[in-house]
Amino acid sequence: MNRRKHIFLDEKTKIERMENKIKKYEKYKPYHEKTVEEDFRLKEKVAMLSIVASNFMMTGHSPTLVLTKREDGDEVMLPVGGGQKDRAREIISKIDFRKLYRGGKGRQTGPLMIITAICMYVMRQDNPRRGDIKYSNKFIRKVGVNKEIYQHISQKLDSYQET
Repeated sequence: MNRRKHIFLDEKTKIERMENKIKKYEKYKPYHEKTVEEDFRLKEKVAMLSIVASNFMMTGHSPTLVLTKREDGDEVMLPVGGGQKDRAREIISKIDFRKLYRGGKGRQTGPLMIITAICMYVMRQDNPRRGDIKYSNKFIRKVGVNKEIYQHISQKLDSYQET
C-alpha cells in the first residue's frame, strides 16, 4: 500500500478552508435564534398545513363581508369565516409540537397528525355548533387522529391560549 505524501497548502487555500469552516459553524444556530426563513422544519410544517387546509376546505387569509340578517330583522355586513389558515399558521409557528402530544408506548405521532388536530381545533373555534368533525373521514383516519388525541391536543391548546 502506497503512503500518501503530505501536501503543503498555499496561503490562498488555507484561507479558503478556514472561511468554509467558519461558514459551516455559523450556519448552525440555536433553535430560538433562527428566523422563519432559516428554519426548514417550520417551512415543512407550513407546507403540510396547506395540504390539510385544502382537505378541510379551510377559509383563506381574510374574512369576507356577507349580508347577514340579525334577530332584529335588519341586514348588516358582517365578517364571516376567514383567517382560519392564518390562525393555524400562527399556532404552528409558536407552539412546540413535542409539548402538544408525545408519542411512546405504542402511540404513533407525526407532524401531519398534530397539524390536522390544530386545523380541526381552529375550525371548531369558528363554529362550535358544527358538531363533531367525523373521525371516520378518510383523511383523518389515514393521518391517525382519533377523539382521544384530538381532545388531548385541544386541551393543551386551550391552556396555551389562556396564558
